[in-house]
This record gives sequence, structure tokens and C-alpha cells, in this order.
Amino acid sequence: MGGGYHKALEAPRGNLKNSEILRKALAQDFFCAILKKKEVIPMKRTGFFALFLSLCILLTACGSAAPTDDGIFNRAEADMNSAVLDQMEMPFETSAAPEELKSESAIDAPVLSDRKLIKTVQIEAETEEYDALVAALEEKLTALGGYTESRQTGTFGKTRRWSNMTLRIPVENLPAFVAHVTEAANVLSTSEETQDVTLQYSDTEAKIASLEAERTRLMELLAQAETMEDLLTIEARLTDVRWELENYASQLRVLDNQVNYSTIHLSVWEVDEPTVIVERTVWQKIGDGFSENAGDMWDGLVNTFIWLITVIPYLIPDAVKLTLAYVLSRRLRKHMK
Repeated sequence: MGGGYHKALEAPRGNLKNSEILRKALAQDFFCAILKKKEVIPMKRTGFFALFLSLCILLTACGSAAPTDDGIFNRAEADMNSAVLDQMEMPFETSAAPEELKSESAIDAPVLSDRKLIKTVQIEAETEEYDALVAALEEKLTALGGYTESRQTGTFGKTRRWSNMTLRIPVENLPAFVAHVTEAANVLSTSEETQDVTLQYSDTEAKIASLEAERTRLMELLAQAETMEDLLTIEARLTDVRWELENYASQLRVLDNQVNYSTIHLSVWEVDEPTVIVERTVWQKIGDGFSENAGDMWDGLVNTFIWLITVIPYLIPDAVKLTLAYVLSRRLRKHMK
């Protein structure tokens, strides 16, 4: 190339204007070279000019976007050094990250292996031998370690009897008792509900532990108290702590009883013949649904008719007023004519 390029190379390094000088020199030499070569095929000259214009636009854009600060080389060197340091430090950080995640997950994950579950069962049954069934159920309940919490009895019809019982039985013996009821009586329906109180139980235990630690500290401060005011303040707080401890301990006892002993709500009905539960067909279900909807519609019409009859006393005064207004308006129109 021409002398412009060599002048740009001989310019002192470190000056930001060198890039602008080099760009102009390259453009000048490239343009001169194209003009000197007359023998270039005309079809290719257009391509050379297009390439030249693209190169000028690209260099101009780079030159306008270049920063004007003289310390660009120093900053580039500093950025490169910092990138190298980051790459050197990266293995240590990545190797420590799994340990941190492992420790955090181990701390945050709650231990719920020993779950506290309260089970409640509801059973509706019927029998032809009421006395024998009740006696057999009580005997089986006692043999399994349970007890009767409450019981209500009564009669319906002329001679038939019923009984609603609330039974408590150890949770491990619950399936055996339910199976015995199913064998001894005609069970109409059975439902079971399970309530998880693990978090509530753990929270109560944590509160008790915190209050016990506070009570120990208060006892130490009570032994070191020197003034009557300090003694009264510590005694008042100790009283509150003892009351809260008794309250939470009572809650734990209730939860333990509900978890260890399941609750059974048993309803027994005396019947002459046991109910036979037969699966209904599709057409039977359609007929029952149609009859139920028709009955609801008829009930709605009857209720509407009854409502209209009952509101007549409220409508009579309004009807009289409207009639008088109509008659007066007719007379006024005739008089005006």
C-alpha cells in the first residue's frame, strides 16, 4: 500500500487517534490502488466500489463508537486481568455451592417421619337383633382396649329402637373393630376422616421447650435479685410462664389422646328386615331424577300460588287507589272536552 499506511504504523502507540489515522490511510491507499488498475474488468469494478463503500461505512461506525478516553488500553488490560482472576476463583465457588445447598436443605427440611394423625370413623348399621348386637359390640370394644365415650338411645315407630354411640379405641385396633361391626350388622354406610396435626404438635413442643428455657433463666435471675422490685417483676413473669406451660402441656395431652385413640361414631338401628342395597340401572336413575325434578317444580308452583293468596291483603289498598285515579282521570278528560 501507499505511504499513508506506513505513516500510521510509524506513529507512536498508545494514542487513541491512531485508529482514526489508520482508517483514513487504509481508505486512501485502497482508493488509489483501484484507480491505478485500469485493466480491471468493468463488471468487477462495481463489486470493488461496493466493497470499498461497505468498508468505509464499517470503519466510520467503529470510529464513531470508539471511546475518547486515553486510558482505554489500561482499562482493557484491567478487565482482562479481572476475567482471569474470576476464572481462577470459579472452581472454588462451584465446589462449595453443593455443600451450601446440601446444608441449607438439611436445615430447612422438616422431619415428619413420626406423623401425628387423628382418625375419625362414622358407621351407620342396622340389625334385627338389637340387644345381641349392642352387647357384642361392647364386649369386642373392651377386648380391644377401647371404651364408650358417650351413648344416646331412643325409639322410633312403635317398638323399634336406635342408639348413637361415640367410641374410643386404640388406633392400631381400629381396623379389627370396623371389620367386626361389618360382620355382625348390616352396614349401610361407612366414612373415615384423617386429620394431620404433625405441624401443630411440633409447634407446641417447640413453644414448651422455649418456655422451659425461659423459666430456668428466670429462676437464676430470681436467685440473683437484690431489690424488691426485681423480685416482683421476675415472680410475675414466672407466673405467666408457668400458666403458659400448663396450657401447652394440656394441649399436647389432648393431641396425644386423639392420636393414640381413634374416634368411632356408630349409629345402630333396629329393623324388622335388613335393607338390601341394589345398584340401580341407568333408566332407574333417570326416572328417579325426573320424578325428583317434577316434584320440585310442582312444589314451586304451589308455593307461588300460596304466596299470591297471602299477599292479596297488601294489594287491595293499591288496587283501590289505582281504580280511583283511573276514574278521576276519565272524568277530567270528559269535562275538558
